[in-house]
Amino acid sequence: MSELSTAPEFAFPEVFDAVADAIPDRDLVIFGDRRFTQREIADRSRRLATYLRSRGLGVHTDRADLTGDQVGQDLVGFYTYNGNEYVESMHAAFRARVAPFNVNYRYVKSELEYLLNDAAPTALIYHAAFAPTLADVLSRVPSLKVLIQIADDSGNALLDGATDYEQVIADTEPDLSGAQPSPDDLYIVYTGGTTGMPKGVLWRQNDIFMGACGGRNVYTGEAVTSITEIAERAGGGGALKVFVVPPLIHAAAQWAALTASTSGQTLVFSDVPERLDPAAIAATIEKEQPTVLMVVGDAIARPLLTEFEKGERDVSSIKIFANGGAVLSPQIKERALAVFDGAIVMDGTGSSETGAQMTHVSTAGAVSTGTFNPGTNTTVVTEDLTGETTAGDGHIGWLAQRGHVPLGYKGDPEKTA
Repeated sequence: MSELSTAPEFAFPEVFDAVADAIPDRDLVIFGDRRFTQREIADRSRRLATYLRSRGLGVHTDRADLTGDQVGQDLVGFYTYNGNEYVESMHAAFRARVAPFNVNYRYVKSELEYLLNDAAPTALIYHAAFAPTLADVLSRVPSLKVLIQIADDSGNALLDGATDYEQVIADTEPDLSGAQPSPDDLYIVYTGGTTGMPKGVLWRQNDIFMGACGGRNVYTGEAVTSITEIAERAGGGGALKVFVVPPLIHAAAQWAALTASTSGQTLVFSDVPERLDPAAIAATIEKEQPTVLMVVGDAIARPLLTEFEKGERDVSSIKIFANGGAVLSPQIKERALAVFDGAIVMDGTGSSETGAQMTHVSTAGAVSTGTFNPGTNTTVVTEDLTGETTAGDGHIGWLAQRGHVPLGYKGDPEKTA
């Protein structure tokens, strides 16, 4: 349990439902010509969740009987591009009490095989484009029992034993009467493997909700205290549109999607999800007029700004150029502020193991890599890990997080410790 156990705790499904009940007709996902309201995503995710439950997936061991590195739920992996299906699948997993995790679709066969065997999922939801790669490793991933394939332009046929995603939703009547989600139910994010092999970070739902997904103000530390407050917050004012450019295989992008789901925002995705297409992104900004554009470092920002600087599309709706997960250089920030007149550039710092921790804002005439403003739960521990440093004492230390933190790494008690 979280050390903050005296505070009210939440499971994602009750939060999703409160928001959907408050603003049923507001768009939650805009993906190309497809638009999905809060009500529609709720219905589609309930149908998918019911299907997962019908295949025997759910919770098998209560959290109280497990250590920090152990999982008592079935896992479902998402081997998919950005789109409504990713958002629906996350919602469905939480509703079914199945622990979701991200699969990097850029992995080659050996990397995919390693990840799937480390996670040991019972189910996998994947785009048809990845069916050939998946087919080559399936015989060596004995845990997989349920395959759900999302049709796409690849034209790849269903793998043996797989079920079509849209067919599942069309043929399944929602019935989750036997599933009672708990704040202890897991959310799992796999690290990218830049600091060793990929590791599954195990979060209780309440802790990741508070740590990175809309449950707590990172600046003030103020947390929501009731479902009523969540519904009122979602229903107040107009919808903020957030264009999430990076793939949802990354934690920061997932957290943006979950924050939108818990706070009444609208998610916008590029209609070319398989690659970075600056022209398509510019066209979508002109059409949908989002307020926030989310990127990951110079590698994504530079080609986007080169496209925007042509002036062929109206991108003036962007007021927040949000960055996380990689460095955004001062030169790129200057270019962004020139393109988005009157906007701010917001840098965020955090990790799969900490959630959101610090922010820095650049404005026209005040651009830098900056001194970041820590959240209320951010601290620095001494180099030997024996205690916290004192502000201004000049000691080198390790950036750390208090309070809402993960339980551990899946299946690895040593690294968890």
